[in-house]
Amino acid sequence: MKPQPPNRSLRFLRWFCKDEYLEEFEGDLIELYEQYHADSPKKAKRKFFWEVMRCFRPEFIKSIFQVTPHYRGSNTTAMFKHNLLIAFRNFKRHKVSFFINLIGLTTGLSCALLIFLWVNDEKSMDKFYKHEARLYQVMEHFQQDFGVRTVTSTSGLMASALKLEVPEVETAAVTGAFQDVNVSVEEKLIRANGLYTSEELFKIFSYEFLHRNEEMLFPDKSSIVISEQLALKLFGTTNNIIGRDIVIQQDKKYFVSGVFENIPSNASEQFDFALPYSIYEELFPGALEWGNSGNQVYVLLQDNVNVDQVNDKIKDYINIKTDGRTTFRTPFLKRYSTKYLYGEYKDGKQSGGRVIYVKLFSAVAVLILIVGCINFMNLSTSQASRRLKEVGVKKVMGIQRMDLVSQYLQESMLIVFISAAVSVVLTLILLPWFNVVTGKVLTLAFDLTFVVRILLIVVTTGFLAGSYPAFYLSGFKLFTILKGNLKGSWSAIWIRKGLVVFQFIVSLVLIVAVTVIDNQIQFIQEKDLGYDRENIISFRREGKLMDDSSFETFLTELGQLPGVTSASSISHDLAGHAWGVGGPVWKGKNPEDETEFELVPVHYNMLETLGMELVQGRSFSKDFGSEFSSIIFNESAIKLMGLKDPIGEPIKGWGPERQIVGVVKDFHFESLHQNIKPLAFLLWSGRTNRVMAKIQPGSQRQTLQAMEKLHLEHNPGFPIQYQFLDQIYKAQYVSEQKVAVLSKYFTGFTILISMMGLFALVNFTAERRFKEIGIRKILGLSSFGIFRLLSQGFSRLILISMVIGLPIGFFASKSWLDNFIYKIDMEVWFFLSAGILTWVVALFTVLTQAAKISKINPIECLRDE
Repeated sequence: MKPQPPNRSLRFLRWFCKDEYLEEFEGDLIELYEQYHADSPKKAKRKFFWEVMRCFRPEFIKSIFQVTPHYRGSNTTAMFKHNLLIAFRNFKRHKVSFFINLIGLTTGLSCALLIFLWVNDEKSMDKFYKHEARLYQVMEHFQQDFGVRTVTSTSGLMASALKLEVPEVETAAVTGAFQDVNVSVEEKLIRANGLYTSEELFKIFSYEFLHRNEEMLFPDKSSIVISEQLALKLFGTTNNIIGRDIVIQQDKKYFVSGVFENIPSNASEQFDFALPYSIYEELFPGALEWGNSGNQVYVLLQDNVNVDQVNDKIKDYINIKTDGRTTFRTPFLKRYSTKYLYGEYKDGKQSGGRVIYVKLFSAVAVLILIVGCINFMNLSTSQASRRLKEVGVKKVMGIQRMDLVSQYLQESMLIVFISAAVSVVLTLILLPWFNVVTGKVLTLAFDLTFVVRILLIVVTTGFLAGSYPAFYLSGFKLFTILKGNLKGSWSAIWIRKGLVVFQFIVSLVLIVAVTVIDNQIQFIQEKDLGYDRENIISFRREGKLMDDSSFETFLTELGQLPGVTSASSISHDLAGHAWGVGGPVWKGKNPEDETEFELVPVHYNMLETLGMELVQGRSFSKDFGSEFSSIIFNESAIKLMGLKDPIGEPIKGWGPERQIVGVVKDFHFESLHQNIKPLAFLLWSGRTNRVMAKIQPGSQRQTLQAMEKLHLEHNPGFPIQYQFLDQIYKAQYVSEQKVAVLSKYFTGFTILISMMGLFALVNFTAERRFKEIGIRKILGLSSFGIFRLLSQGFSRLILISMVIGLPIGFFASKSWLDNFIYKIDMEVWFFLSAGILTWVVALFTVLTQAAKISKINPIECLRDE
């Protein structure tokens, strides 16, 4: 018996080689194979494969446009119209299949389009500035006992120093925040956010002006520049308002010296007005000290500057400026446009940021599109028996396979284009809801870039979805068609099953991820923070309430209002780092320890209002006379200082020597992404800027009305702007909450599409076993028997999906949870529920198809016989 050459290599040769060369090449290669086989079968296979590949040259390869003489020179337009006509007839004849494909692809494209808009907006943040490539922000690494903390603030003196002393810096600007203040013109009063800065800021960020003082933007300290939007709110116009006055905080009058265009929505920093920075220096003299770090500094580098070299120059800048007293701060430049997406640092190294969610949802969009394409593939191949006669007749007429491939690809492209049109309409309908969920202002702009990208997605999706069905349908052998016996090869069957397994793997991973995200968000919202945040109102201390005597009277009356159980003031909103200071000295301190403490000035009764627990000592009390020299630390601070009996211990470094009078139990004043840092409470009413009042549940409306009235009596012109403390806390996790909501919707869409994919596979199985089912029904097979017959093997596919998908879901979820210091444990039920849900969805899909088939008359199954 002659040895047979490798089947795959031989089939590959027959597939690509032109007919006029095939017989000669095949004969020669088989002879060579027989010669080599006598010495070594393995060597013969390798040699045969190599010789086949040597024949794979342009002059021997068939043209993909090769057609039979009958079609040669035919009208391409006529053929295209003919294919479209057949496609529409098939859509009309097989409406269910058409609508399933349409729903699957439309859902996938709509999800992908929404995610594309969101991702595109995220990636465009801060990229529109004219000098974006040269625009940097000064940041600092703080070396602490617990590691390196990276902040976006630095000394207010940094801008002028860099501009004068570093040649690579073209210009620099410094800013100080001035947020949520009253801005009024005559009777109009609104709240707005502003900043203190210099004219250089507008050059660096290339803000355009509608109107401005031509000589100087800030000719004096009474100048103010405002945004176009603020001008319209206050004056109703942007014209002829230069020189008109605006009152800030019902106190000081400023004169408009410029109106700048509205800052685009894809700018991460938004402000409504700007005042001269010289005012900030008068209000906060600490800005003129290198040891402080409360300002934002932006620099514009010269062209073709290596930023790494600049960072090497300035890394010891603060140490030098403080004569070696500040060794733990390392300034560096960060490209401003990358800060939004890559803003997170861990122990001094960039560790992620919002880019994680950009990558996550980009992957989700691609996966949903792939799942939709898989549906199309499975459903198209499952309906293959319906198109046997069409394929057979065309092959008898002499049509080439590539013509059939072209026809079916055109058909898939057509349905994808229809789906794309529907998805654009659906996206326009869903966009307002999507904007609410994401907190963005996304629009569907039909510009050239958008159209090109959509066409690229559509063509790619159409080819991806239609390629396998096209080659599958066109690959039927003529004798198989004539016999009417459609039995797919094992490879084709396993491809279809593998695609369904992939769909359910994606579904399982997303279900696990949504479950973990939901439970982590719930954990965040319910976690005991170490203080009571329920029914606590927080609002700004401003206007006349900045006067200590007036404030004392107001606070006393506030605490006596019906429904108010306690009231006090604090300098911290308990939702992030606010005021970090170094330099405290205690007995036994390591001289090299430069750990920063969170300093929180409070008024009497603040700890009691927040329900904080003292583990040692006492709280601040008027019973002990003046408490200006008293201090209270949290447990983390006492642990850092190594004090075993801290009560009464002296502390130096923050004004006069103080004594520790209490230790408060650790509480979370930053997000759960962070460890609890050392913290100190000082009794310093003059530095508190927020009022907090605890109100009785059930009487909120009446209590809030009474508070508003009292506030206006003591602070005319300043309507109270309050928030609940739990709302402030939850605002720290806006990104996570948005991810949770979006993940739920996209997971639901993926499960829906996967159900359709499984439906296609069940349908294919039913098509292949149509006559068998008819015979079994005649012999008495029940509806449940049909369900069991069709579900055989699908449970195995779901099990395979679980074996692969659940570990992927575990590691993906664990990677996300690692962003939190305080997090949930991965529970077994997370994975069991995902598996059970997937199983139920699969069985429901099979049951639906079984119920449909059980109603078919057995005669219909055997009509062809």
